[in-house]
Amino acid sequence: MFDRSDKGIMLKAIMVAAPILLCMGLLPLLSFYIEKLEENGRAEIVEYIAIAQAAMEVKFDAADLNGWQTGYAFDIIRKIEGSTRDDAIARSEFLRSADNFRRDIQTLRDMPLDAEQRSQLDSVQRDFNAFMELDRDIIALYRSGAPAARDKASRLVMGEEIQIFTHISQNTNALAVSITLDLMKKVAQSNSYGIVARWMMLVMWIVASAMAILLVRLLHKWLSQMRGLMQKLEALAGTDELTQLPNRRTWDIQIEMMLATAKRYGQPLAIALFDLDHFKQFNDTYGHPEGDRLLREVSILIKSRMRQSDLFARFGGEEFVLALMDCDLPQAVTRIESLRRNLPDNQSFSVGVTLWLEDERIHNTLARADKALYQAKNSGRDQVASLPPPAPGSAL
Repeated sequence: MFDRSDKGIMLKAIMVAAPILLCMGLLPLLSFYIEKLEENGRAEIVEYIAIAQAAMEVKFDAADLNGWQTGYAFDIIRKIEGSTRDDAIARSEFLRSADNFRRDIQTLRDMPLDAEQRSQLDSVQRDFNAFMELDRDIIALYRSGAPAARDKASRLVMGEEIQIFTHISQNTNALAVSITLDLMKKVAQSNSYGIVARWMMLVMWIVASAMAILLVRLLHKWLSQMRGLMQKLEALAGTDELTQLPNRRTWDIQIEMMLATAKRYGQPLAIALFDLDHFKQFNDTYGHPEGDRLLREVSILIKSRMRQSDLFARFGGEEFVLALMDCDLPQAVTRIESLRRNLPDNQSFSVGVTLWLEDERIHNTLARADKALYQAKNSGRDQVASLPPPAPGSAL
């Protein structure tokens, strides 16, 4: 009558339904029994439930604090600019979690605890104070901007700060377990089995609800951090790590969109290659860290003087490329002269600039800009050399 698959499904249905039917049959009996039993000790158990809830809040706060500290600590290790500002997402959430932790520790401190539990709570408070003091030192080091200070901040984040917070987590877990065990002992000592049953169910509901809330919060935070991490990784993939300018990959994508726009609206598009003069000599004289600093400062300065419609990217080493939308050759030379004024450390750029010829492949335009750049170098550097595109139809 039934094939083997049907019998397997029916057997599974019976196995799932049997416990449910059993519970439904026992519930009226259990309810009747609970109502008939004494209810002595209710107030004491309620008090211990409140203490257990407060201890769980402290434990959840520790998990919350650790999650957001991990978020902004990752940014510190990656040396992400602005990560330590109090209005940065991970940093502001960390400060909010720290305030919640202080508040809930004080709430728990005001409740009746035994000597051992109070000692554990004091240890958590001391570790938290040390953690926040170390955090202030780390933030101060990172905000100083000095590379050595930032490296030290990264080491403290990965070393002492993690050790202190591990101790905080262990003590908050131990305290929550101790208080929960006390709650269970109080329930077990009750003379009324009705109260035992009722409050054990309540404790189970509280623990299950608390764990569900914790799981939801942790999953939400994890997903948020993963989204943030993916966005950062995507940005890093298209950004030069040293200068934070678009890299060659981003240039290749964005320049094609600019070419399409220029063609659609019939606008001139100027392409320029920048080369930092005597950069190798600067590196040999002052060292690579100073060379890196110079590249960063020059990049920030040039970017601050650009229009939003312009595209400035690092091609590698001391060479940069610039695209100027809706800009003919004389205008481009004037704009570039204004961009390269008053560079840090009295450095200078040699620049070759040309115009993109409609339907021309961009690498041909870049080759012409490179030719103009060599003219600028051969003429003594620290100048802009322009090379107009060939007339349409002429040999390139």
